[in-house]
Amino acid sequence: MRIGIDARPLSVQAAGVPRVVRGLARELEKADQANSYYLYSHREFDFPLGNPRWHKRIASRGSRLPGIVWFLTEGRRAILEDNLDVFWSAMYIPHLAIPSRVATVLTVHDLEWRLYPQTMSRKTYYAHRLLVWPSVQKADRIVSDSQSTARDLQRVLHLPESRMEVIHLGIDSAYKPQDHLMAAEYVAGRYGVSTDYALAVGTVQPRKNLATLVEAWKILRDRVKDCFQLVVAGARGWKNTQLDETIRRLGLTGDEVRFLGVVPEEDLPVLYSGSSVFVFPSLYEGFGLPLVEAMACGVPVIASNTSSVPEVVGEAALLVSPTEPEAFAEAILRVRGDDSLRKAMIEKGLSRAACFSWGRAAAQLLECMERVVAGKNSARQPSK
Repeated sequence: MRIGIDARPLSVQAAGVPRVVRGLARELEKADQANSYYLYSHREFDFPLGNPRWHKRIASRGSRLPGIVWFLTEGRRAILEDNLDVFWSAMYIPHLAIPSRVATVLTVHDLEWRLYPQTMSRKTYYAHRLLVWPSVQKADRIVSDSQSTARDLQRVLHLPESRMEVIHLGIDSAYKPQDHLMAAEYVAGRYGVSTDYALAVGTVQPRKNLATLVEAWKILRDRVKDCFQLVVAGARGWKNTQLDETIRRLGLTGDEVRFLGVVPEEDLPVLYSGSSVFVFPSLYEGFGLPLVEAMACGVPVIASNTSSVPEVVGEAALLVSPTEPEAFAEAILRVRGDDSLRKAMIEKGLSRAACFSWGRAAAQLLECMERVVAGKNSARQPSK
């Protein structure tokens, strides 16, 4: 097959969708010696190609076109020249750019724009509202990261189950347990934080529900002398006025709640390993990669009991309501104060994390593309 990949996410920082595309593409590039691949992007991106079957298709020098416009012009011409069999995208597809003879596979990560529009920036919301539904209609196959998202697609967009399949995400091999004390000391020296900290990872934006977490920290500070630190790693996103006001209202200081901003991906495994507990109060997730990364690093997880989170963590985490700061505070104290519980959670987390790998996910995606192409070719055959 000649396979096209929407590589636009590879040109931005490694969070969310970019990490998904990079993880799957790395495994396909490493393992697949039969098919040819073409990576399309309106911007240059860093993705070393060691497989001669892989090719980049980047915007011409000096081009400043937005991704959608580029796909409708230069990108479409390149797709036609490359004579693709199938095109895969992990974000909305500019459907008019893909010739009708090319099979399309679309990964839909979540339906935040329909279920939690108030948590999105206005620009992102309208882009999804305008482009997601046509992309879903165009695609020959819809892939979701979780059964939870698949159910949302059926319930909200009324997609038939026959058009969908679930492919769980994976994690890199770098996410594994490290010596806890050494990791904590490295993080303290590198980032100027305490050696005793709880960790949250994700873009700082309303859907991540960090306001509940800082409310829980106020409860902990009032109960625990010399309270440990809450460390948040992730880009500063949007609509954070309420979070900032909550922190000021509660009188929490920078020594109690630390925002690190974007952390280099190579530092994330040690950041997880040095933490005493991983906290994930998200209102809604299509999958939740940090959950698996934390479990793989041997860190007990406390998370919200919503959307895909129970599906991802199984029985390895403590799950509480994302709207109850008291419940988060109680769960944190319980994990930190009960060594037998902590040990059991770590063991279950390591076992659960082993269920997810990019290699397995890439193999499933390739099988999906093969079936879609075979189906498309079969439909073209004249009936006898």
